[in-house]
Amino acid sequence: MVNINEIYEKKGTLKPCVLHKDDLLPLTAIIQETFTTNEIERHFHISTSLGDTRIFANSLEGFFKQPDLPEKITDLAFWIESWDSMGDIDKNILLDFSKYSIKINVEGKDPAWVNDKYVKICKYLGTKTAWYWPLISMERFITFVITLMLISSIVVSRKINQVYYHLEVVALVFIWIFFVFYDTRKIWPYTNVRLTNQTSIFTRENIIAVAIITLLVATMIGATIWPLFKMGKY
Repeated sequence: MVNINEIYEKKGTLKPCVLHKDDLLPLTAIIQETFTTNEIERHFHISTSLGDTRIFANSLEGFFKQPDLPEKITDLAFWIESWDSMGDIDKNILLDFSKYSIKINVEGKDPAWVNDKYVKICKYLGTKTAWYWPLISMERFITFVITLMLISSIVVSRKINQVYYHLEVVALVFIWIFFVFYDTRKIWPYTNVRLTNQTSIFTRENIIAVAIITLLVATMIGATIWPLFKMGKY
């Protein structure tokens, strides 16, 4: 006799998130909801990487007690599962945060449970969306716009042979190189977990974003719009 089990699955990717220490408690509560105490104690895991070592804990409290945890991490995983009386998997959740993506996978025999759990986790993390998520989702478009600006600035600077315009072109070249060749997830990661409850606007991602935006606006005005306006007057 062949034993056939049906498991419903719902998976997806989420927008970049910024989480603080206090945010992990309600997230853990949502994940553990409907699992028994025994299942949580035996089959719940939270993990991260410290250098070449991956550390695991079976509770959030135990995770926070791990030595050498940095104030900021970009790698975090939640996992929990349970089995039925026949020894088959009844339900499981995998929530995987990394520098390059945030993935969620919910499976279970009850489709209503799968959908409800998936929606609750996504809804909660939706309130923690990083402010810089448009920079990530529109990065290719931004790079394209910078490329057009660079080309037009080179053309203008050759017609208006002044040092100022050449410096603007150099600035645009550096920004273009940054977006094309640098791993911007090191500055604006998908996962930004700060193991402190202190908030500050003077973070690296904020400062660099403001600097780049300011430089782009100044360059656009000084090396493209203003020269074209002057050329039009003559």
